[in-house]
Amino acid sequence: MRAAPSPDTSTLPTDGDHASSLRSVTRRYAQVLASLALLFCLAVACLTTGGGGRRDGDEIVVCGEYVDIGTRVVLWSDPFGYDAYSEVPRFAPPESGPDGQPVRKKRYGDRGGAPAGAWTRDELAERVDQFVVHFDVCGTSRRCFQILQDKRNLSVHFLLDVDGTIYQTLDLKERAWHATIANDRSVGIEIAHIGAYPAPGHPVMRSWYAKDEAGLRIAFPAVAETGVRTKGFVARPASNELFEGEINGDRVWMHDYTKEQHEALARLTAALSRVFPSLALEVPRDAAGKPLARALTADEFASFRGVLGHYHVQTNKNDPGPALVWDDLLRRARDAMTETR
Repeated sequence: MRAAPSPDTSTLPTDGDHASSLRSVTRRYAQVLASLALLFCLAVACLTTGGGGRRDGDEIVVCGEYVDIGTRVVLWSDPFGYDAYSEVPRFAPPESGPDGQPVRKKRYGDRGGAPAGAWTRDELAERVDQFVVHFDVCGTSRRCFQILQDKRNLSVHFLLDVDGTIYQTLDLKERAWHATIANDRSVGIEIAHIGAYPAPGHPVMRSWYAKDEAGLRIAFPAVAETGVRTKGFVARPASNELFEGEINGDRVWMHDYTKEQHEALARLTAALSRVFPSLALEVPRDAAGKPLARALTADEFASFRGVLGHYHVQTNKNDPGPALVWDDLLRRARDAMTETR
């Protein structure tokens, strides 16, 4: 049997060589970690935006793809975003089950099953043809998401805060739980606003609005943290007018939305009409051509394709109230459509 060759000790590393080698390995290890961190960030960016490419911060996500809408959007996976995919509360510890594990609850569904197992934009466009507008009766998007996620186990695709920031909580392929019979074929938005009331001097309205040297402003009573994204933002109704109207047989009053909300809502409405060609820039109207102020009948609802209020869907609702002047919203949305062509 041939013996193994004796080691050549002249090639063995000295103590200095060990130190140099250790430094080299450490540098390589640091480089590998940096590369992995970069890959991780790129992957997170891809997930955050729902697809590849550069994100500018004004895109919504439709079937995993960006759609630029020309106004600020915070996605569910962004820092401080509102994630309706989460199955646990956002602002409170999760409830524990009998096994001591967190109780998980799904707060959205699917739209009846994607034709090929996963929705494409073209397939989704054949399903979605309504945009339902709500006010949240919470006053801030932060509080609205807390109520939906932590208290009621409901969801909505978009939240629109007082500073005009739009928060997307779910991909539009999902069936959010926001408007009963409209959920299958609609996209929904909750606008931050305290709501409409049966008297112009209602106590809720008096507590939520104050006057200063610049005019009327939103006071956010008893709100410890508004969550408003724009630093130093003072929320003011777009006009000092007190809006009055009869909705589903009840007369109500409310203050205006902010200018920023009007502008952002118009841009989102225009974008949704581009994404979903059957979603017309139109609202339900009566025989005289005036926007309807009542819930649609079953036949009217089945045939309507366009923008509607929660009160058009349900007789017990009055949102988004008389301060949302439908023809003004549609005019703004059409102007936004023209800008993008």
